Amino acid sequence: MNKNFTTIEATYRIVTPMFCSGGDPTKAELRLASFKGALRFWWRSLMWGKVDGVADLHKREAALFGSSDQKVGKSKVSMRITSENLLSQVNTGEVWESGRLKGAHYLGYGVMEAFSSSKTGKKAGQLTRPMIPGGTFTVQLRLSPLLNEEQKQQVENALVMLGTVGGLGSKSRKGFGSLTLTELKVDNQTRELATCPGERIMEMTSSLKDGQSQWTAWSKQSRVLLVKSEKASVVELLDQLGREQVYYRSWGNRGKVIDREREENFKEDHDLSKEMKVSIRHPRRIAFGLPHNYGKGDSKSVAPANRDLERRASPLFLHIHQIDEQDSPVGVAVFLPSQFLPENEKIRAFGNTVPLDSSEEFWNPINGYLDRLTGKNGGTKKVQNSLRAEEVSLG
Repeated sequence: MNKNFTTIEATYRIVTPMFCSGGDPTKAELRLASFKGALRFWWRSLMWGKVDGVADLHKREAALFGSSDQKVGKSKVSMRITSENLLSQVNTGEVWESGRLKGAHYLGYGVMEAFSSSKTGKKAGQLTRPMIPGGTFTVQLRLSPLLNEEQKQQVENALVMLGTVGGLGSKSRKGFGSLTLTELKVDNQTRELATCPGERIMEMTSSLKDGQSQWTAWSKQSRVLLVKSEKASVVELLDQLGREQVYYRSWGNRGKVIDREREENFKEDHDLSKEMKVSIRHPRRIAFGLPHNYGKGDSKSVAPANRDLERRASPLFLHIHQIDEQDSPVGVAVFLPSQFLPENEKIRAFGNTVPLDSSEEFWNPINGYLDRLTGKNGGTKKVQNSLRAEEVSLG
């Protein structure tokens, strides 16, 4: 091997069930393409304040990871999966964890059934896609000698960030497919990794820029919470985070949300969907992402008015961190506020086109969920007292 090339080996543990497939939807598989995409996403998230706008971001990303533009050429970071030890696939139709994790079902809506239905015969927790329950894998990266030391460090930081707050596959922002980086070697030299996710994050966010990025990125407005629960397993901790979110967000059915009286935290959102007179023009909860479907058809949905946009992914990331299965899992909730939609874009809400709320209160719904977990700022009271959350101080 050419000694001028830098070789990085990163070993990850799949902590929560992963929903990742290729061309065959009946087969769950670890895909290098998915890993590359996630790595580039977290690389971009760390570049706010280091580039001069979106055009410069794309230019630097292409210079590092390649582009179809012949003037740019192929990636200067080649990757391959060198080893994988994955648990056996769980097939579509099987019921995950006996259907008992209703909070996790809520987070996994789309890859599993959230509720039972006597009409269709569907069961709560029944998978609609195959999943990989867990395992480990190692990715080897070969960095071109044309890269400078700053670019190499950026790649290394992205690998660490992916294995601290990120994941792979569908619903990775909701905590499924969470990856924990367990070992990192650069030219066969082992890098020392902090075991606490908060320490890792602080190391990589020591000098953040103020203001709001045009893309999902770390800034001084970002928030990170570390959440623990006494004696909870990995999936039980994910379930508890999901329960707190659905108790907080949902209007429920017949006055109930799962097994509790509804809290009615977003009554105006509900009333707006019922065409009642309210002070808002679109639901406040769109801060969690778009689209929102309250029924069938445009008159029962909320989405970007520009149909080319289709959706806006959530700026709230849930992750379960666990280096070894004997360790107590740690939930990591990351909020990366950024420009919600391109400038002057509007919202299509229940058949009406309305301007996007641009007030300082726009992000209150997400901050309210985080405050609920920490107990700060008069946030709505969390139901599960076993949850303990502390906020990480970012630079």
